[in-house]
Amino acid sequence: MKFGILKETNTVTDRRVALSPDQLAYVQQKYSEAQFEIESDSERIFSDEEYQNKGVLVTKTCSSCDVLIGITPIAATDFKANTSYLFFLESLKNPLKYQAHQQAVASRNSYLYDSANWESTNPGIDFDEIVGIVGAYNAFRAFGIKFELFKLPPVATFLDVSSIITYLKRPVLPSLKIAIIANEQMTLGIKTVMKALKIKEVGKTDFLTKNYAQAVFNCVVEEDLIHLDSYTKLTDILITNAQLNDTPVVLSSSCLQATDCKLKVVVDLAPEPSNQLACTVRQSNNEAPFYGYLPIENKEVDLFHPAAIVVVATPYGAVELPQMASEQYGKFLIDVVFPAFFSSDSQEILTKARL
Repeated sequence: MKFGILKETNTVTDRRVALSPDQLAYVQQKYSEAQFEIESDSERIFSDEEYQNKGVLVTKTCSSCDVLIGITPIAATDFKANTSYLFFLESLKNPLKYQAHQQAVASRNSYLYDSANWESTNPGIDFDEIVGIVGAYNAFRAFGIKFELFKLPPVATFLDVSSIITYLKRPVLPSLKIAIIANEQMTLGIKTVMKALKIKEVGKTDFLTKNYAQAVFNCVVEEDLIHLDSYTKLTDILITNAQLNDTPVVLSSSCLQATDCKLKVVVDLAPEPSNQLACTVRQSNNEAPFYGYLPIENKEVDLFHPAAIVVVATPYGAVELPQMASEQYGKFLIDVVFPAFFSSDSQEILTKARL
């Protein structure tokens, strides 16, 4: 069996890769009965030379491989016959998004596996922790720029999370209240940034009733989503997912237009058209992650408009920390995927992940 690691061809700059040089060298040694190669990529976080120095074959194309692995799916028209493909699709969240890919593999006698849809006993990979780190970092970067208090460099400036943590010891924050609405993994990433900035977590009652001389944050629970206006009256920065435990997060234009709405920055961690966050009028991008939203007119404006809420709505947060994302994805492949391939899928792990 011959495995190929594909070059990432995302529409945005994507320096991630499915396996790091050390991980691919490990897999190559462990499964010596198989062959492994990786496509050349001058933009990747790890250079071709790093793979070659580990004894990995770097090729222009992995066209002769039986199994092709990547993070972002290639175009459906590029699928080959009699080949297995594995990508991070999250097809359960959007069943219609990859219909063309499913039709393509079916017509070519190939297989397509979604690494996000693994069986419950071996959960698939997700990048939510990274999304949380990037989202929280961008929240404070946006705040610093908007109010000209400090300037944080783009997330992509940093090689890893430890370098972000070290840098975040510099800014001095005013008294702020930050509300978080996110799943467990996103919250884990957000709290990494909060800890680096020495921001204290407080309970709901204290958050809503007490004044603090320093910045504090609170994690909003599902049952409080129907009373979100009680938070917007007191919160300076809102970092939110589109939903919490399948309950939609609704941030209406009327709520944002209220004279007592205190929001200055809103981070939309999963900006999709189906979201119910009125301020997310469009997705932003990693090169220009911020824009202004004017509640009274319900439209985008310059972020320095005095009445504007700064919106952060980047849909590809995980690409901002390519080394961390690559190593997490590679660990998942090593722990779950490769053992399934080399055990003839005895536990039907691959079968359950196949679209």
